[in-house]
Amino acid sequence: MTEKADLTAVLDRAAEGGRITPEEALDLYRSAPLHALGQAADAVRRRRYAGTEHIATYIIERNINYTNSCVTACKFCAFYAAPKSDKVWTRDLDDILRRCAETVELGGTQIMFQGGHHPDYGVEYYEEHFAAIKAAYPQLVIHSLGASEVEHMARISGVSAEEAIRRIHAAGLDSFAAPAPSCCPSGRARPSRRSRSPASAGWRSWSSRTASASSRRRRCSWARARPTPSASSTCA
Repeated sequence: MTEKADLTAVLDRAAEGGRITPEEALDLYRSAPLHALGQAADAVRRRRYAGTEHIATYIIERNINYTNSCVTACKFCAFYAAPKSDKVWTRDLDDILRRCAETVELGGTQIMFQGGHHPDYGVEYYEEHFAAIKAAYPQLVIHSLGASEVEHMARISGVSAEEAIRRIHAAGLDSFAAPAPSCCPSGRARPSRRSRSPASAGWRSWSSRTASASSRRRRCSWARARPTPSASSTCA
C-alpha cells in the first residue's frame, strides 16, 4: 500500500493532469483522505471545464418505496418483510402519484421507484405504474430497478427478461438503477452471496440484463441525458 506522503504526491500529480497507475488508483480508493480526494477531483473539473468551472449541477430525486413485501430475503436488509408477515405494506397508485406531484412541486426531475420483490408483481404491475406516472408527469425521469427485479417480474409474468425490459421501457422506464447485491462475484465468493441474498440475481444475470438494456438504448435512446456531476436528495 502507498504511504500517506506518497498518496499526497499521487493526488497532486492527478490534480495537475498527470497519469496515475491502476495500483495508485486502488490505493487512493482505499486510503485517500476524503477531503483531499475531493479537492483533487475539483481541481481536475475546474481545469477541464475552464470558463464554466463555477457551474455545478445536481439532480433532485425522490425515492418512492412501493412495497416492502419481498421474497429475496437478503440478510443485510432491514427494509423488507416476508410476504406473509403482518409488517407488509404497499402503496396504492394514488399515493404514488401524490408523491410524484410533491416531487415536481419541489423542483424534482427524477424518481427512483424502489421496493421489494413482491410475489404477485409481474411485468404488468410495472407497466401500469410507469405508464400512469408518465401520463401524469411526463417531465419526470424514471430511473429504477435492476437485473434482480427484471428477473423476478419476468418469472412472475412467464415471459423472457428481454421482453420484460422491452415492455417496461415502452411503458416509461428511462434507465436502470444500481444492481446492489446482484453484482456480487461468483466463483469462490458465490456461497457468501447465496447466504446473504439467497434469491437475488447474480452478477452474470446483471451483466446479461445490462447488455440487453444497453442494446435497446442504442436503438431507442433508452436512457435520457442527465446533468453531471449529480447529487440526489431522496425521501420515501
